[in-house]
Amino acid sequence: MNLWWTEQQTPGLRLGLRCEEIIERRRSAYQEIAVYRTAEYGRLLALDDMVMTTEADEFVYHEMLVHPALSTVTSARTVLIVGGGDGGCVREVCRYPAVERVVLAELDGEVIEVCRRHLPTIAGSFVDPRVEIRVGDGVAYLADVPAETFDVILVDAPDPLGPAAGLFSEAFYADAARVLAPGGVLAAQTECPFLHADLIRRVQRVLRAQFPVVGLYWAVVPTYPGAMWTFSLATKEHTDLTRARRLPVGSSRYWTQEVQAGAFALPTFLRGLVEESK
Repeated sequence: MNLWWTEQQTPGLRLGLRCEEIIERRRSAYQEIAVYRTAEYGRLLALDDMVMTTEADEFVYHEMLVHPALSTVTSARTVLIVGGGDGGCVREVCRYPAVERVVLAELDGEVIEVCRRHLPTIAGSFVDPRVEIRVGDGVAYLADVPAETFDVILVDAPDPLGPAAGLFSEAFYADAARVLAPGGVLAAQTECPFLHADLIRRVQRVLRAQFPVVGLYWAVVPTYPGAMWTFSLATKEHTDLTRARRLPVGSSRYWTQEVQAGAFALPTFLRGLVEESK
């Protein structure tokens, strides 16, 4: 098969991957969902022709969104994941024995269904008895949650377009601060600094209005637009975001205590974005 799948990541940037098989392609009430088998990155999940994850590099993104938050938070009993229908964040959260409850608030239940069927190495932890799946608007779900319910909130949002735009809003982060317990931690993916500098500045600014400690860190995810990916971490307590208090069960493929500390060491241009947000 000589099929090339492409994502038009920006008007001037395109990612192309050679596909060996179209495993499934369907339209839900919200978007087109597709799974391809690629020559270089294994199976790929795309939503509306945008890369969400691939088998080859998903561990970088999921480990770096989850572990800096779960390893540093004072208490790690209750976790909310907003988005994340592929299950990668659920998998990583479930590696912490202290976690008693994991709520996944995912807009599109068909994404969960497709990933369970075709991406079992990513979506395999949905069967964990601690996991609760809430299909629906994550912004609306968070608005209805009582105060101080969760120790950790992970925002595993797609690109800030359409229904996902609300996951980057000031109102959403204000609700997140209200819902977090004392000492709670929020982690969110905040896109590529080369392509979304304004979004990074805005999210950092909004988080500083809600939390006393806010940090920015980064990792490299090859199939994401621009490859260099940022994450924002915010906590209700004055703590060292670079220091892990607890470790996940089993070995990680990307995250380590040393990597976490180093990820907060920002190149000069990223430090500039953070300073501009103050």
